[in-house]
Amino acid sequence: MSLDAARDEIRKIDEEIIDLVAERQRLAAEIVRLKQENGLSIRDEAQRRAVLDRAFSYAAESRIDPVAVRKIFEVLVEMNEERQRECSGDGSLP
Repeated sequence: MSLDAARDEIRKIDEEIIDLVAERQRLAAEIVRLKQENGLSIRDEAQRRAVLDRAFSYAAESRIDPVAVRKIFEVLVEMNEERQRECSGDGSLP
């Protein structure tokens, strides 16, 4: 494989990652609707911990840096919480 071919593969993977993040954001809008119907707050510490712990464990099993992956997922969770606030009309911070 050439350097250009390897870089092209990485570019494709990057685009797939962005597509998945966008899908995660779309689901945040649905989640906030369900939370509102059930009288739940946007920030759910137990769920947040579960997502971060699951990401950490899966990264470790996949033999990639679990601390770095956890940081990425902290950003993803924060993005989803912000999206939920936007969709609920509450732009305030927690």
